[in-house]
Amino acid sequence: MGQEIKNLKVEIEVREWEAMKAEAEQMKLNMRNLTDELVETKDELDVSKKQLNAISMNLRETKQLLHASVGLQGKAEEAAKRCEQSMTNFLSRWLTVKSMSRIRAILRWYYPVKRVKMIEAALTYLLFRKKLRMEREVEKTHFKLICEMIDEDRNK
Repeated sequence: MGQEIKNLKVEIEVREWEAMKAEAEQMKLNMRNLTDELVETKDELDVSKKQLNAISMNLRETKQLLHASVGLQGKAEEAAKRCEQSMTNFLSRWLTVKSMSRIRAILRWYYPVKRVKMIEAALTYLLFRKKLRMEREVEKTHFKLICEMIDEDRNK
């Protein structure tokens, strides 16, 4: 039986042989193309990794800056609050308790920046008799009331 296996011949037609060779060549070409695509994809992935690392570093820096700015904002708000209190206390030295109470009631409706602007206008009027220009009609009305209170208290 060992002899019979050696003597077996595989017969294929030339067309089949040529088709098999062409298929093998096509498979080699496909493998080369796939290898080239893999190399390109790897290169793109390397570039993407570098870009992602750069973005991650920028994100870390941005987070640190944001954290620092939150701290600075807190300090700035505290300083602004103290300035507002100082200006209000200075204004209260010139006015009666009743007038000051009415002014505080008016100012509580304003955001801090507008409150400081209104107190500054009141102090300017109190010290220099100069009326600053207000932007909105409600501010003009409130400022007019504050000026009237200052004039009343000044005449007492």
